[in-house]
Amino acid sequence: MYILNRACLSAMHILKQNGSSVQAVTEAIKQLENDPSTNAGYGSNLCLTGKVECDASLMTGKSGTFGAVGAVSGLKNPIETPFQMVTEAEKGFELIWQVSRFLAGDGAKQWAKSRKIPTIGDDDLIEPNAHEMYLKHIQMLVEEQESQNTDLGHDTVGAICIDSKGDISAGVSSGGISLKSPGRVGEAAMYGSGCWAQNAKGDFPGVACSTTGTGEQIMRTMFTYKCAERLLKEDDIQTAVIDALDNDFLESPMLCMYDQKSVGTIALRSQKSHGRTRVEFWFGHVTEDMGIGYLSGKMKAPKAFVSRKALSSDRIVSRGQLIS
Repeated sequence: MYILNRACLSAMHILKQNGSSVQAVTEAIKQLENDPSTNAGYGSNLCLTGKVECDASLMTGKSGTFGAVGAVSGLKNPIETPFQMVTEAEKGFELIWQVSRFLAGDGAKQWAKSRKIPTIGDDDLIEPNAHEMYLKHIQMLVEEQESQNTDLGHDTVGAICIDSKGDISAGVSSGGISLKSPGRVGEAAMYGSGCWAQNAKGDFPGVACSTTGTGEQIMRTMFTYKCAERLLKEDDIQTAVIDALDNDFLESPMLCMYDQKSVGTIALRSQKSHGRTRVEFWFGHVTEDMGIGYLSGKMKAPKAFVSRKALSSDRIVSRGQLIS
């Protein structure tokens, strides 16, 4: 849980220095990308050719601006490039020329280099344990074996944040599934799939979601966008998250061909109530477990833990609390 604590503390440090929610989300995800135990940045799963190819995206609720990279190699912190895209768009650069919002492959790397974002050799992203797992999966493939107990690494890292101005942001980063085809782009780079952020406006609350799981399933259902929609409309946040996981994912007709389904999400909702801002943090998953960490300005320290199903027969786990 150390890495989750560190990510929360790094983000809070940004906020205490009057940084924005999008800066805080980016910093939290960078911390997660730098840790070899996560499937993002350094330590990511390897694709079929033994190379690391990452996806990442960022969305700011203030303007709805979105930036993403897909199937990109050689970026020390993939999330930095979507951050630069969002920053340029919000500075009004798109009025001068077309601002890139989604770049893939070498084009994404070259764009990052042109902005002086740190790049490294492709092999420098390969962590020893990830390479060992790659060789194991290759051996399984050669022997035409299938194992239900082998972890192919669906895990994605993500973060959501609201700052003192009420601006909300969300981000996500992933190395994708092990042995994926080169060039495969997962949900972490796709609009409405990996993350969503939307500031409060009028009678509608501000909401954010960041999602992990099987990319193809999340993309087929546009789960994250649908979860955000429910957060906007449902009075009870737990009902919103459970209905999204159940109705929009597990029971989705778009997933009828899958025997196993995998998704988990973190969410926040901010709304005015009796003259003060009420912020709720919630999470939910259909997987056996999911790592969670959160921190608010009123908390003395982050809270980090692994949420697990109490019974294997449980369909959904969903919990959270009012944090402000």
